[in-house]
Formats: sequence, C-alpha cells, structure tokens
Amino acid sequence: MRRPVYFFVSILLVFFISKVEWGNWLWDLNKTQKADLHLEDEVPLQTIYISEKAKESHKLQLRSEAAVVLDTKKGEIIFAKNMEKELPVASLTKLMSALVFLENDPNLDDTVTITIADANGSGRSQLRVGETFTLCDLLHASLMSSSNRSTRVLARASDLSPFEFVACMNLKTKELSLENTFFCEPTGLDESNISTALDCAKLLYFALQDSVIASILSKTTYEFVSLNAGKKRHRIGSTNKLLFSSLNVKGGKTGYNGASGWCLGTMVEGEDGKEMVAVILDAPTKHSRFKEIRSIVEWCIEEDKKGS
Repeated sequence: MRRPVYFFVSILLVFFISKVEWGNWLWDLNKTQKADLHLEDEVPLQTIYISEKAKESHKLQLRSEAAVVLDTKKGEIIFAKNMEKELPVASLTKLMSALVFLENDPNLDDTVTITIADANGSGRSQLRVGETFTLCDLLHASLMSSSNRSTRVLARASDLSPFEFVACMNLKTKELSLENTFFCEPTGLDESNISTALDCAKLLYFALQDSVIASILSKTTYEFVSLNAGKKRHRIGSTNKLLFSSLNVKGGKTGYNGASGWCLGTMVEGEDGKEMVAVILDAPTKHSRFKEIRSIVEWCIEEDKKGS
C-alpha cells in the first residue's frame, strides 16, 4: 500500500530540523519512554508463528476483509485472513494514542477545557466546547465511546506538539515491532492511519498490559460530570458490544470511518485460561464485525478442544 503524503511531509520536516537537535530529542524521548513504561510485565510475543489450525481457517467464510486470532501466551496465530494486509484502522488508532499519552505520566486528576479547535470536525459528541473535565474522564470517553474530541484534548494535554505526539506514536510502533503500522494523527478520523490485523492484535495486547487502559476497556458504562457548565452529568457506554455477550471479554476497541469499514479488536479469555486477541478489519456492517469476531473466536475454542 502506498504510504500517505503525510509520511513524506514528515520526512521533509526532519531534514529542515537540526540533525543534532532532532537526534538528541529522539534519544531523550526514547529513554524517557522506556523509563515510564506502564506495562505490568515484560511483554512476550517476540516470536509469532502460524499454527496448523490457522491453515484450516479458510473454512470459515468471512465477509470482513482481514482477520486474525492470536494466542498471546504462545505467540501462536490460530486464525488468519489477510492478516498482513495494510488497511485503514480508524479508531483502533486510539489505543496507541492512549499508550503515548500515559507514557508521559500525566496526573489524571488534572483538568482541561474543550476548545473549538478540539471539536472542529470531530463528529458528534455530548462533550461540549467550554466544558471542563478531568483527564481521567476524557481518557474514558476516548477509549469507551471513541470520542474524537476527547482524544484531541488528551494529545494537547500531553505537553507535546501535534507533530511530536504523532512522532511518538510512530516511534512506539517501532518499539513494539508493529512493522506495517503508520499514524498521521491521534483519533483515527484520517484514512491515512494504516495497520494490519496482526499489528492491531499486538497493539491491543500491549495496550491491555497497562492497568489503566485495561480497567477502562473492561467497563460497560461510565458516569462523570463536567466541572463547570452547571456540573452537567454525562453517561457513556462502551461501543464494544461483546462486553455484553457470554464470552469472557477482557477488553477491546471498535473503529469506523468511510475508508476503514467497521473494525473491532477484542481480548477473550477461554475456560482454560487461554488468552486470545481477535481483530476484524473492514467488516461490511456495524453488527457483522461482532458476529464474525465471535464466530472466529468460538471456532478457535472448538478447534482447541479437538486438539486436547
């Protein structure tokens, strides 16, 4: 897939920045990120391989363009369809934005006010310009209800410039070995944010190692109030409808824009403690992404029982 124009613009900008100054900034940034990691444990997934089961996964006829199921404890791919095809990933982008935001070690009780710039072109939202919220509340809105303006506010509150924040997102892709992933902005509104089903599965797994993100992505609803504007009360619900299913869902993230189609990533724990991360990209309808991801997870569970 052709890299977006933003990529080449970024390269040109780097040339116009002092090489020494830029190099020192990236060096310091890399050291800071490694020092401030919120991951609970050392992350495995250094080696990922395709199982024999995945070779049989073509028996399931999916309408989604790409899909993968990854056994996180073994690093084993147990279902695959176009898992390395680069596609727009819409709001799955927000997983990386949350990781970068949290790595700057913010005080989640700090407050920030939504501006016109945050809201402009961000889509519909119950969070209005001029309302003030804690960073914790905005992080919930970003991850649970996929609020674009909340994500923009979080990026702005990180004390990084827009260019620096996106640079950190792409630096993080290298750190996590997401080799086919590129971001040009933090919300997923831009179709130039691209990744693969396999990279998204790894990204979701890494994000769920952060205790704050994991706690948020496991919630079905969340209530909070604005700190001004008459203490207006807000109630948001998770867009991940699998949280209401019989599956033991540990967390997940949805995404949609016109180019990406309907996307979904979720982590499910089996009865035997097996952790599976499943991702669907470019599903044809809002509901089919849930139906198809459930079907591939259940297929993997049944295949695992046959082999035991």
